[in-house]
Amino acid sequence: MRFIDILNTASGSLYRNKSRSLLTILGVVIGIASVILMLSIGQGAERFILNQVADLGADLVFIEPSSGDPTSGPPNPFVEQTITLDDAKAVGKSGLFSYVSMSLVTTLPVSYMEENDFVQSVGTNEQQIKIYPADLKYGRMFDEDDVDSYSKVVVLGNELSEDLFGANNPVGNKIKIKSKSFRVIGVFDKQGSRFFQNLDKRILMPITTMQRDVMGVDYVNYLEMKAKGDVNKAKEEVGFILRDTHNIINPEGLQEKDDFFVSSQEDATEIVGTVGGVLTVLLASIASISLVVGGIGIMNIMLVSVTERTREIGLRKAVGATNSEVLKQFLIEAILLTVGGGFIGVFVGAILSIGVGVILQNFFVESWSVVIPPNAIVLSVVVSTLVGVLFGYYPAKRASKLNPIDALRYE
Repeated sequence: MRFIDILNTASGSLYRNKSRSLLTILGVVIGIASVILMLSIGQGAERFILNQVADLGADLVFIEPSSGDPTSGPPNPFVEQTITLDDAKAVGKSGLFSYVSMSLVTTLPVSYMEENDFVQSVGTNEQQIKIYPADLKYGRMFDEDDVDSYSKVVVLGNELSEDLFGANNPVGNKIKIKSKSFRVIGVFDKQGSRFFQNLDKRILMPITTMQRDVMGVDYVNYLEMKAKGDVNKAKEEVGFILRDTHNIINPEGLQEKDDFFVSSQEDATEIVGTVGGVLTVLLASIASISLVVGGIGIMNIMLVSVTERTREIGLRKAVGATNSEVLKQFLIEAILLTVGGGFIGVFVGAILSIGVGVILQNFFVESWSVVIPPNAIVLSVVVSTLVGVLFGYYPAKRASKLNPIDALRYE
């Protein structure tokens, strides 16, 4: 029997059992669509964060506390907070950076009259707006005098200002943060998001006020600096400065001996790429479980099909069909089911990826990129074919081994 005849016989058998065939490929469709959707989300998230890092500028340097374990990498919220304002002053005096800022971040209850909210609050200095340029809609940014005098003043994000004051100019009004009164001196224009944080719904206040009057701490979460010259040289030099202020003897510059971590945009890009790759693999691995389930479903249906068609198999073998031809017929049926399901799954996965991307763009992250990875499409088709071969072989082999006399007697 020619291959084309076997193919026609297999496809005809599937067509005669349309409902069962469609239900069989459903598991493959769900599996392939899930893999493509998860890869799309993973790569979209990686691209979004990489774009955010690139927008920061190649001349930025960051300092944050570290556990001393070079394999753990930042950020790690469980390490001892070791960065202080003294570090910021020492770094500022080095002449390596045009601007030095810091951030102390927490979430606090905020209220104005009957309006209440719970928002991210950032303690920083006047140079923050130089490192991350932003326009002001009303008022001004706090200055060095406000920082030195522990002034209870705040600058509001655009969305937070509208939530508390509506369309009115809030400058001069007082809001309550943890039952303490703060005077509004400015409102930012719309900024959007950065690293999944809504910049329009946060509060900025002088770092000294945040430390003493709000949180009661003497540390900061991290420092941000804008390098004047070579970034790598600045990173190396600032390491020596902090070892001096922290009384660390580490002339070799070994990370495991430091209680801080110095990084740049290039380092952040590398970390994001690694994390994004791991995230994508993890999501795809979870989604691929449904492919295995779909494959098992195909095996079960094919075994049922062999049982139901025992007399048919016996008749075919009685008129001259060989074991090989019967094996090929049932194997081709399984492959047709999985490949058909694979192509449908690719289409469904692409539509879902576009839909999820559009929803994220319109309602959550405006700069989200819709990504349909071509390698995922090729991989899905290949994997679906392999699923058909692997899970279809046993039922096909079982069918080919049936004794024609026993098969014809089967009721």
